[in-house]
Amino acid sequence: MDEFDVVVIGAGPGGYVAAIRSAQLGKKTAIIDKRWLGGVCLNVGCIPSKSLLKNADVAHTLRERGREFGFSIENLQLDFAAAVKRSRQVSDRLTRGVGFLMKKNNITVYMGEARFSSRQSIKVTTKDGAVEELKARDFIIATGSTPISIPGVSIDGVNVLTYQEAILQEKLPQSVVIIGAGAIGLEFATIWSAYGSRVTLVEMLPRIAPLEDEEISAELDKAFSKRGITCLTETRVLAVETTSTGVRVTTSSKDGESVIEAEQALVAIGFRPNSQNLDLEKVGVELTERKHIKVNDKLTTSVPNIWAVGDVTGKLLLAHVASAQGIRCAEAIGGREVIPLDYNMVPRATYSHPQVASFGYTETQARELGKAVKVGKFPFQPNGKALGLGDYGGFVKLVVDEDNGNILGAHLIGPEVSELLPELTLAQANGLTAADIARNVHAHPTLSEVLMEVAEVVEGKAVHL
Repeated sequence: MDEFDVVVIGAGPGGYVAAIRSAQLGKKTAIIDKRWLGGVCLNVGCIPSKSLLKNADVAHTLRERGREFGFSIENLQLDFAAAVKRSRQVSDRLTRGVGFLMKKNNITVYMGEARFSSRQSIKVTTKDGAVEELKARDFIIATGSTPISIPGVSIDGVNVLTYQEAILQEKLPQSVVIIGAGAIGLEFATIWSAYGSRVTLVEMLPRIAPLEDEEISAELDKAFSKRGITCLTETRVLAVETTSTGVRVTTSSKDGESVIEAEQALVAIGFRPNSQNLDLEKVGVELTERKHIKVNDKLTTSVPNIWAVGDVTGKLLLAHVASAQGIRCAEAIGGREVIPLDYNMVPRATYSHPQVASFGYTETQARELGKAVKVGKFPFQPNGKALGLGDYGGFVKLVVDEDNGNILGAHLIGPEVSELLPELTLAQANGLTAADIARNVHAHPTLSEVLMEVAEVVEGKAVHL
């Protein structure tokens, strides 16, 4: 039996970061994954999708905006398979980097399926059936989550897909129905429509990007309509049938039932935690009703030496949240002081076109909490850098506590807004106000000037509005 101080189960953004930090703190560390280093994010999620989105941006410019930029291309040929291959190269490079980091930090890697045999030991079964037993003082569960489907809808990976099949297929669907208008649905709508696919988004809630501020959703809906994407909200999917030419999707809305024919359907409605098949009940780890692992602020479970991070905890299903949890968990095990995460104030980003980024409370949420709020909005249209880029749709919205000036939330839609968010989250976390942001000198011309401008709007001294 191999013995370690810390054993991490799952090598995604939460698990491999927790393993590295544990090793840095002097712990003898091992990590286990049944499929790949880097997890979903590096292999079939955040990283390859951003590569595809870059290709989509270029494709959209070539197809739709040549006259604006002063060029024309006859017989334009777009090779979607080449875009997918490039995304795989990007993914493979980062995955190899994780393997290098494991070696650099002397972390032992096991590829196989883990199950608890006691509170101090687990068994790892490799693909060839070999079984190894590991003993550790502490275990960190970072097994992530798996996409779910609609009851009665079968995922076949050819006509009906999850994001995993969609991100790997080299075939461009000529038409597609995307079920779910959250981040995954919005990003694939951006990719496929940029290459000329006929895209229909179906969302059962009243608006696309339903967790964002209402004004952000409205602006995104308008932008998607301009790109030829059909957005059906307050619409339920009743059935998805496979046909000889693709799929037949039956929907229901206030206008009654209707049928959409398409080549493929992408199901992007949510995830379930990978908390099964670990024998957690054997060791007494408590789960929520939805089978997420219960953790406290330090990420420990109901069993003192078993910890959990990432999607499996159900806190906030984002890669950077998993990594932040992984660092805090490793430091808690190492006896370091841990500042708990404020999940309300964690940054969120959707890499559609236009991009969406946010953190904190929406205007509606802040008012429902009884806050007296000041709201500032500033558009990208007057911004010199945005105009130069030819990408000036959208705006920044800042929600501020009127009583003390504290930033309660920010909601952005427009060019590269995911890159603008950190200034605002850093300000909020350190007690800086809109007045402080307004006083901060921003380089000109930059997109970041909109942050200064929106802060000036909140302070009642806007210059360019």
